[in-house]
Amino acid sequence: MPTAVAVAIAGSLGTLARYAIDYYAGGRLLPHHQVTATFAINVLGSFLLGILIGVHPADKTRIILGVGFLGAFTTFSTLMAQVYHAAGDGRAAHGVLLPTLSVGLGATAVYAGVALAQTCDS
Repeated sequence: MPTAVAVAIAGSLGTLARYAIDYYAGGRLLPHHQVTATFAINVLGSFLLGILIGVHPADKTRIILGVGFLGAFTTFSTLMAQVYHAAGDGRAAHGVLLPTLSVGLGATAVYAGVALAQTCDS
């Protein structure tokens, strides 16, 4: 099976896993706790990617599970892996700047998008 097909299948499974956690833990079992589900998904995904990096440093399995399953499950885990690699490569400033700017600019972008959509809707 070509790697791209395996990544797509794994990505589909990662998306379904995220949906299941979001739906059952975030909305059904713990009403009004979507943030808790997202938080749990991000931490769990980061933990699983850490295990994957440790066990499969650079092979097809890591691509399929890391990019496919975990990439669809949570992109936050990818961000945290990049922070880990930056720190390991002696780029501490990059390791601090990347998540800081991602969160700060990401939140700003959401607010800007909502404002733009509301302006266009008026």
